[in-house]
Amino acid sequence: MELLRDYVTVAIQFTQEDPIHVASNEERELVAIKAALYARALTLCQGSLLLIENDRQLDFRVHTRGVIEAVMYLIALDRDAAFVTKMKGDDYKSRQSRAGRHLNAQDFNGTADVRQLLEEFLAQGLQGAKAIQVSALLKGSQFDRLYRTYRDISGDAAHVSITSLNRHYVENPADQSAKLIVHPPLDDIEIHVTFAELGISMTIAMLILMKVKAKTDLWDEFQALLVRYREVARASTTRRHEAENYSQ
Repeated sequence: MELLRDYVTVAIQFTQEDPIHVASNEERELVAIKAALYARALTLCQGSLLLIENDRQLDFRVHTRGVIEAVMYLIALDRDAAFVTKMKGDDYKSRQSRAGRHLNAQDFNGTADVRQLLEEFLAQGLQGAKAIQVSALLKGSQFDRLYRTYRDISGDAAHVSITSLNRHYVENPADQSAKLIVHPPLDDIEIHVTFAELGISMTIAMLILMKVKAKTDLWDEFQALLVRYREVARASTTRRHEAENYSQ
């Protein structure tokens, strides 16, 4: 936890350094989206730390999923600048879907002007827009492990599933009584792996942003943090293998 606290401190200083100079509107848009993804990941990372500091272990794991998701998008954008177009298409398709749901709702009580705006927007159609498949974000990437963790957290914590509900309902086989658990704890392996994946996610995000910014006064600090993280990562690899073997 101390490593991530130190990371957040340095990362916030990084966001307050001199602005990045761009040569074109296209570059400005690309840099802006990368920086915004980084800021989102950092925001959620701070939230994750606040949760675990208050012993909200399951919430910590769920919140970390959001960090991983933001970083997966950042990696995809770093690999292919044209991914911006896919992000716009995904956003447009989502807005089309939400507009249709509001307009067709039985309890819709919008004014005539609002109805007209929704109808005009829907009349534009999808225009070829497609939803992004999260499973394809890291395809062929050396960081595809992040997607596996993302799916693990989705299934055992973030989504409503039998697996995730098992954390909240514990049955006593002796008398078949049951106990409901609010804020269930994680086991040691889950805690360690979640911390490690949170760390690798933010490390990747920082390295991508440093490529964009090119120059920073915090390079030595980040190098020191990277050395500390590698020690954690080695231990995490062992814990991950233990978890995978246990699940089999």
